[in-house]
Amino acid sequence: MSFTTVALRAPLVLVPGHTLDEQLRTKAESSAGLPPDVSQIIHDLNQLNGGAPVSVSPGNGKYKPSLLVHTRTYRLRLEATNRGTGYFVKHIDPLRLADHARLARSCLLVCPPAWRMVFELRAVPEGSDSQWRDLEEAWQRLGQAQTQQPATSPLSDAQSEFLDTVDRLIDASEEITTREEREADPFLYQRLTATGGKRSSTPQSSYEFQVIGPELPPVGAFVRIQGDTETRGKVSRAAGHSVTVRFDQPVSWERLPTRGALELIPGNVVFNKQRQAVASLRAGDAKNPGLLPAVVEHRVRTIPATTARPHEELDPEQLEAFRKALTTEDLLVVLGPPGTGKTRTITEIAHTTALSAATGGGRVLVTSHTNRAVDNVLARLPRDLVVIRVGDESKVHADVKPLLLEEQSENLSEGIQHAMAQRTQAYREAEAAVPWTAELAARLRQVDDLTQNEKAASLRLQNAVQAAGAPAWKQLAALRNEESKRGAARQKLAEQASQLQTKVQYEQQRSHARLTGRLHRSRARRKEEELTAVWQEIQRLDAEGPQLRRQAEAANAEAERAAREDPAVNSALTDCQAAKNRLGESVHSAYEAADMAVQALGTVMPGVSAPTRQADPADAAGALHSLHRQLEAWLPVLSERQELTRQWHAAIGQDPRQLVPELVRYAQVVGATCIGAASRAELSGVDFDLGIVDEAGQIGVPDALVPLTRVRRGVLVGDDRQLPPFLDTAVAEWAQETGDPELLRLTSQSALEQLRAGLPASHIVQLTRQRRMPAEIADFISAAFYRGELLTEKEHRHSDPLFASPMAFVDTAALPDRVRRESDGRRTEGRGRKGSSNTCEARLLARLAAFYHGRGSEWVVIVPYLAQRLEVIRHLTPLIGDSQLADASVGSVDSYQGGEREVVLYGFTRSNPQGRIGFLKELRRANVAFTRAKSQLVLTGDLSTLLRADDPGFRALADGLHRHLLDRGDLRGYRDVMAALDKDVPDLAHGAGPAPEGDRP
Repeated sequence: MSFTTVALRAPLVLVPGHTLDEQLRTKAESSAGLPPDVSQIIHDLNQLNGGAPVSVSPGNGKYKPSLLVHTRTYRLRLEATNRGTGYFVKHIDPLRLADHARLARSCLLVCPPAWRMVFELRAVPEGSDSQWRDLEEAWQRLGQAQTQQPATSPLSDAQSEFLDTVDRLIDASEEITTREEREADPFLYQRLTATGGKRSSTPQSSYEFQVIGPELPPVGAFVRIQGDTETRGKVSRAAGHSVTVRFDQPVSWERLPTRGALELIPGNVVFNKQRQAVASLRAGDAKNPGLLPAVVEHRVRTIPATTARPHEELDPEQLEAFRKALTTEDLLVVLGPPGTGKTRTITEIAHTTALSAATGGGRVLVTSHTNRAVDNVLARLPRDLVVIRVGDESKVHADVKPLLLEEQSENLSEGIQHAMAQRTQAYREAEAAVPWTAELAARLRQVDDLTQNEKAASLRLQNAVQAAGAPAWKQLAALRNEESKRGAARQKLAEQASQLQTKVQYEQQRSHARLTGRLHRSRARRKEEELTAVWQEIQRLDAEGPQLRRQAEAANAEAERAAREDPAVNSALTDCQAAKNRLGESVHSAYEAADMAVQALGTVMPGVSAPTRQADPADAAGALHSLHRQLEAWLPVLSERQELTRQWHAAIGQDPRQLVPELVRYAQVVGATCIGAASRAELSGVDFDLGIVDEAGQIGVPDALVPLTRVRRGVLVGDDRQLPPFLDTAVAEWAQETGDPELLRLTSQSALEQLRAGLPASHIVQLTRQRRMPAEIADFISAAFYRGELLTEKEHRHSDPLFASPMAFVDTAALPDRVRRESDGRRTEGRGRKGSSNTCEARLLARLAAFYHGRGSEWVVIVPYLAQRLEVIRHLTPLIGDSQLADASVGSVDSYQGGEREVVLYGFTRSNPQGRIGFLKELRRANVAFTRAKSQLVLTGDLSTLLRADDPGFRALADGLHRHLLDRGDLRGYRDVMAALDKDVPDLAHGAGPAPEGDRP
């Protein structure tokens, strides 16, 4: 928290605004915490002994420059009078959580000698001063102190050139990728309706438009009403001839033309966030001062050693990555081939960083290019962390939706409201403590009175007893005095006898001396005589003792007899006993009142315990008085807590969104996509200690810079041998035309690839032990993509009934050309194009999928082209009878990166005499597809086409695959496998008729 105390030289004078009374009456109906009337405001301000928390608002189109002054339960907006003598109280509002969050960041603590209020401007005392300039200057100094940064090193020429190149790439990417949206024709509409079903002047967020023509704006696209630049909205639904648009801000019916057009708004959020990241690097505002040197010149600081231990066991390479991630001061790269435990390593890094004080313990940002990658990590995080997910609900996995900021805010709001409702009822019941505390006070007063009565009765009884036995008591006193004297005399004689005994012994010891022996013997005889006389006197005194005691007992008995027989004593005794009984009953009654008061408080103050019964009335009265003092102290607390409960219940019911800043403030881990981390307002100003960028092999430099500029240090995790960053081909062609090698590098390599190539080995950790795939699959992957460095630590017992090896290939090369060939391969994958398809392979993949589905296996079909995906779904749906499952379980390579399944079925699709393979030449796609398998990988394709591929790199891969299949795999023919499938999965697509010629065994 940043704050400064401002001691003002003169009181501040307030003048209520014209509408202040009306505001109080209106807002008090729905908001708790507001003062009962205007006059209470000054009392509340003067009670703030440490100063009133104040923020200065510079003013905008709605408000003039003003002060926001906060009391304990509400805030005031004050505007200085024209002459600067005081302030008008313009607005009053209940205090919200957002106000607490803002004040927690910075505020002035304003301490005038006093706050005063007058009810007319002309009543402001002469010489009064608003002291606005002093407050404004103090606020500016506070802001400068907050933004003051240590001096940053100027950019090197290489860094400036790098940032210039990134800016050029961002500008070109935006220009090229949004061209289609910018040049698209508007979508005419002829009618609109409010989604609420009512035509009303009340602004609404969603409207449905009836579009003229067959083309509709796509779901998710941003649109606006043509000619109205402020009506920005997002298409949430498109069906038939209608689209539903949800506008960013509610729009009134009258503002929308009945007939008009929707025009697409080019999506520039991504590019703007990329530019902001570059700008922060230029200005030296990036949280990680070592980011630019690491990315450009590959200059990094030494990673300090640590012996920190993870919560779960990690293998040696994972442990190295874990420890280096905890202490790296700039950037670390963790390379993780499939199945090597990247997610496990990430979760351990995030968990320990968020919890461990030894590493500084800071908030962690988990990010990636895709929502799926973020969700994979968040789903694995331990439940002892406070985790929030920021993103679009429709794109977040179901397992992680409970972590969504909106979901948590809503759940927390409901939980608070439910708890506050229960609390309100409990406080209502606890109000019974007030009358019972008052009753306890009354009963204690009675106890005190009866205590005095009991003391007086006891004193009267004592006096009556003394009067009744006066002669006997006098004799007894005399006897006791004589006994006391006798005892004192005997004590004195005993001490004298002890001294004489010592002297006798001394003289006797010296009686044998040659010269003085006679003298000592004489002295000894005299002392013995004295000692004898003393003992005789002691014996005489001892003999008198029993006689004195008998006489005392007789005198005491006589006194007791006289008291028993005396009428006055009996009367006093009766009165005393009655007083004791009344006191006991009164104490018991006070205990009952105390029990009732404590019981009433117990529901809201569990620490309040019932008083322990004391046998002695004086002790009981003392304990009850102590309890009463505690109750008197607790009752105001009870009242304040009750009021606070009402405020919370009202505040949360009015606006649950105010909980969002609190959720973010206490979050230990935040998950968002790279762009989402910078585009959500909730995360603005949030500090992150560590940023973990997952699947960084898919993320280009401009995207990676967005989260990395917001964290103090970063860890990039991924695999540069899998899918590269997605880039529009037109952008790649533009970069090629420029001839700029740096631009070409930025467009062709991910951030992970560039850092791997440049950072020292100390900042790169390679995970090498995979536990996902059987060795038959993993060994081929290792040799083909990882230079043989991928080790397998998985025991696999093969039990597939269809194939003899976990890695199988079904070859269609023996089928006739007209059966096995692909569709028109001249179409390429891109906007609006579906690419190649292959009916023969689609039918085979569908039958295989249905077979594994029938066995209850976890399976997926992966194909390289959208057209082939649709073809597989068409054949698969009737076989499994579930169109939704078919649609969800057949996808492209891109959609399954990061996932895994027991059985993976992959079809190459391409089959042509020329060996054309299209974008299959991107070998990393094959790596992604093959490495999804946990138990069984089944490949389908025309091996003759693949082995003579027109791309040398792919041809080498196909040749290595062929040799590996012959050595350790299961290479089967199409007819052979289809015949085996006929037993379990009939080809429903052809009914009971004969199979096509190519399908016959």
